[in-house]
Parts: sequence; structure tokens; C-alpha cells
Amino acid sequence: MTVVLLLHAFPLDARMWDAQVPVLEQAGYEVLAPNLPGREPDSDLGSWAQRLLELVPGEFVPVGVSMGGYIAFELWRRARGRIPALALVDTRASADNEAARAGRAETIARLQAGFDGFWGDLEPKMFASSSPPDAVARAREIASQQPVENLIATVEALRDRPDSTETLGDIDVPTLVVVGEHDPMTPPASAAEIVAGLAQGRLAVVSGAGHLTPLERPTEFNEELLLFLHEVLK
Repeated sequence: MTVVLLLHAFPLDARMWDAQVPVLEQAGYEVLAPNLPGREPDSDLGSWAQRLLELVPGEFVPVGVSMGGYIAFELWRRARGRIPALALVDTRASADNEAARAGRAETIARLQAGFDGFWGDLEPKMFASSSPPDAVARAREIASQQPVENLIATVEALRDRPDSTETLGDIDVPTLVVVGEHDPMTPPASAAEIVAGLAQGRLAVVSGAGHLTPLERPTEFNEELLLFLHEVLK
């Protein structure tokens, strides 16, 4: 059976998928939702991908949100023959430019100074005024429980990730691209650019969501994902 591999966003863990895992399992899918980067700090997305490939048997469909989307690209480059479809959610294909890399350095400094300052800077970049307060609170709760050394290593991994723009042209399987209507970080225009670079891309814009669509609008997101999986794995 093809595994649905749920890849969470930074700075969260697999608990961001709490509204998806039981729904997918009830629909008959085998689901894996690992915590990334794992127990130890690791600043190389390539090594994350390699561990995932050792964890997942056979074929799988990566469903990656933000950072998870970057990992999905890496998985495609390493194991395209095992991936019959992908879902890219609130993410981008391009690498960090110089301004973004400088921003990563500021993020590391805030993490070293304390969680509150880090979250105070990140929250308005991830959520919109329409984002449900309980989803924002849940994201903060999960993020606050992550080891600081893991968060710093992850920021370094995001900063140093390869550009995946050319990878888009190599993806020749059905790909669902989901984006929140009010995503401040990777807006619908960015998602449309991803779809334009894909051979079989489909765009779904979720009303009222910010950057963490599965957490903010789980019902709408689940409908889109289940419909897609039914079509590509039937």
C-alpha cells in the first residue's frame, strides 16, 4: 500500500497533523507523520530525506507544508520512482536570497535570546487576521516545546537548502498545490508560480487560511487532500 507521508512545517512537529491522521486512516490510507529533524539537531535537509527514505517502505505520497515542501522536493530528487504523486502546501520552490538568509541569522539570534521574542517575530509572518485563534495558540504551544538546538539547526537547514525551481520541471506526476488565501509568507501568487512549472499541477486556495492551512482550516484542507488522493491512488 502506498504510504501518505505527512511532513510538518517549522517550527512545529507531527502534532500539527492531528486533524489529518485519523481522517486519512479512516479513509483507508496508511499514514506516517514523523517529527523532523528527529531527536538530534541536524542542519542538512538531505540527511533528513535519507532517513525518511529508510523509514518509509515502497511507494509514498509526500504531503509537505512549508518546510515539509522543501523536503518533498529533496525526496523527489532522490527517489522519484517511489513517488506517484505529491502535495505541496504553503511552500515555495526557490532558495533563500541574500535578504532571506540575513533573516535566518536574525531568527537564530532571537532563538538564542529566548522563545518569546522568536515567536513574537514569527507569528505575524505565519498567520493572518482571519486565522483561527485556537490554531495560532496550538501552533505556539507545539513550537514552544521544541528543543532550541533543534530549531536552530532547522533554521540553518532551511537557509542552506538547494533551489528547487528546476526540479518543478522534472516532476511528472500529479501534484496538488494548496495555499492559504491569506498566507503572508508564500501567498497564492507564489503557489500559482509552482503550478505553472509543473506538468500536472492543481491549485487549491483555502479561504481564510494563513501559512499553516492544515492546522487553520482542517476540514477544507482534508476535503482537498482526500479528493486528490482518491484520484491518484484509486
